Amino acid sequence: MKHIVIIGGGITGLATAYYLQRATRGSLKVTLIESSQRLGGKIATAREGGFIVEGGPDSFLARKTATLDLCRALGLGDQLQPARSGKHSTFVWSGRRLHALPMGVGPMLKSELISWPGKLRMGAEMVIPARRASGDESVGSFMRRRFGNEMLTKLAGPLMGGIYAADPERLSLESTFPFLPAMEKKYGSVLRGWMKQRGRSGKGERSMFMTLRGGLLQLTEALATAIGPEAILRGARVAAVLPYRGRYEVILESGTSIDADDVVFATPAHVTAGLVAYIDAELAERLRAIRYVSTATVSLGFREQDLPRAEGLNGFGFVVPRTENRRINACTWSSTKFEGRAPTGHVLLRVFVGGAGAEAFAERPDEAMVALAREEVDAATGIGAEPVLARVYRWEKGNPQYEVGHRARVAEIESLAAAHRGLYLAGAAFHGAGIPDCIENAQAVVRQLAGKHGMYRQPAAGSAVAAGAH
Repeated sequence: MKHIVIIGGGITGLATAYYLQRATRGSLKVTLIESSQRLGGKIATAREGGFIVEGGPDSFLARKTATLDLCRALGLGDQLQPARSGKHSTFVWSGRRLHALPMGVGPMLKSELISWPGKLRMGAEMVIPARRASGDESVGSFMRRRFGNEMLTKLAGPLMGGIYAADPERLSLESTFPFLPAMEKKYGSVLRGWMKQRGRSGKGERSMFMTLRGGLLQLTEALATAIGPEAILRGARVAAVLPYRGRYEVILESGTSIDADDVVFATPAHVTAGLVAYIDAELAERLRAIRYVSTATVSLGFREQDLPRAEGLNGFGFVVPRTENRRINACTWSSTKFEGRAPTGHVLLRVFVGGAGAEAFAERPDEAMVALAREEVDAATGIGAEPVLARVYRWEKGNPQYEVGHRARVAEIESLAAAHRGLYLAGAAFHGAGIPDCIENAQAVVRQLAGKHGMYRQPAAGSAVAAGAH
């Protein structure tokens, strides 16, 4: 029986193992190797004293249906939970106070966040000629060119750059927000395109973000159960992967080895680089060129009776422009965003620290990180109370940076990898860092593997493997 080894037990590795088992009906032996005892990668949920704390992602985009399909296939359909609807706003911390994020022309005109010269410059976007040059550009370059510097620094930078913990001046537009240059090209103006598309959309749109009622750990736990413990090797760190007689030898740090016909690397690019160095030094070098940054989250739980009355406490959270020179990037009001995140009479918030240009803040000891988060939240919202819960999660070099030219860089990496029979790359470093992106990436790898071995069965209509697009 052919043996496929998957290295990395994050969401990509788990999804790859799950879909591979089902696509081939057990005709291939599958072994998933994870260096730690915990599966899920950055998906990390803690349940403490009635709080549901997410250390990594707390939700996923609903419009990318891969995660929804997978949850339903795993029997988690009744656990799907949309973000709360209603008049909850997102805020921007600017000028020592919170400003509601202006959504629409009317709110923008009334908002004090953007100056009148800044508003006029944003409106001028409709008459600025579209870019003629082809090729990638940074998010910062695009937003400044179309809408002006104030829009970039106060809105686009903290919102768009914050998603990737990235510097907007280096963040690739075509790899992160490709619909924006597409609008510019089609309509000659992003605003014009937005208004036309908004006019066609229905009024009853579903929530943009979804999660699971018991936390996203439910997804990784269900995947592990479905894969089966006999196919998962925990606490086993891979030292190297070597070609051996037309196959591969996966050498573990324990000194043992596993023979494999195919190897799927679902590890961070810099980790994969070290593992393939003996196979292809150039491939390893290209993988190391994908830069990573460190981030951390600090979750704080409070009693409602200890909170001041502040407008910002009724929202989903706030983002912080870099020009404010603060020590945090954003804060999410978790218990407002999702029902059931805090016990009755309590609230839960989550503070984001680190990222491009601010990694030092994410490298402090836990006590210092909690103190930093409390001081910054107090300055923004007036919460000076002692938290009843404080939990820190740190992700050292855990966030890949999709810098300008990323798509071409990935194409080169995949071309080098394709030269080696039975070697596959997957994960957040390549085609999207969100949970749905990683699942779609896993589906694409499974289609290649199952097709290669001539064991691909036609999935049932509407299944994730059949519908998954890469």
